[in-house]
Amino acid sequence: MERINIGGILFNNLTYTDAVNEFDELIKNYDKKSTKIVCFANQDVVARFYKLDKKFLDNLNNSSIILADGQSIVAASGFLGIKLKERVTGPDFMKMFIEHSAGKGYSHFFLGAKEGVAKQMSDNFLKMNPELKVCGIYSPPFGEFTQEENEKIIKMVNISNADVLWISFGCPKQEKWALQNCDKIKVPVSACVGAAFNLHAGIVRRAPLLMQKLGFEWLYRLFQEPGRLWKRYLVGGMEFIFIIMKQILFKKK
Repeated sequence: MERINIGGILFNNLTYTDAVNEFDELIKNYDKKSTKIVCFANQDVVARFYKLDKKFLDNLNNSSIILADGQSIVAASGFLGIKLKERVTGPDFMKMFIEHSAGKGYSHFFLGAKEGVAKQMSDNFLKMNPELKVCGIYSPPFGEFTQEENEKIIKMVNISNADVLWISFGCPKQEKWALQNCDKIKVPVSACVGAAFNLHAGIVRRAPLLMQKLGFEWLYRLFQEPGRLWKRYLVGGMEFIFIIMKQILFKKK
């Protein structure tokens, strides 16, 4: 599977269809040993992970399928010489795979977000896909989990016999948690999708399709939540440009 280094993160060069097929294979060939982590990374994720220790990044790259959740990631790949096939966003892929899995009989566990959000999202998915199997919903407390809480979560997930665990703790908490517990989670796939829960629950509105295609979804979200997102998009955006420029310069030497 081709991988492209962008800011130290090894992105898998997959389309939406490729990713769906990869999930099918992971579920079909699951060996019941550990879960396969799937991450959807945009420029903010690249900038955040760039500051973390190399060991975490190595573990993430070695244990995960990482997809380009951002038009800026696709653009950066072109500047670096090997362009990614397409942007694969967490919310869009989640919706696509949910629809795909309803006819396959796969079961899903929704973990994270505020109390009631995952339940509302589940209800919305079930209205569109009555055959969908939801085997668990849990919104754990915010902040760092105690050992007791962590063991409780893992036990709930494992007892559920889910095929896919969808995680919404926010970045980088969800990725760190999945990595720390990947050998304990007995589910074929664990997908870290962040804000997808809020979007599919109808709490946050998605940008119009034209803005998404033009790569301006970040601007739409910034207008929705300026107080929370200005630093992520403006400061983080500049950090991302610096990271890519640095990588291009070192590549030329």
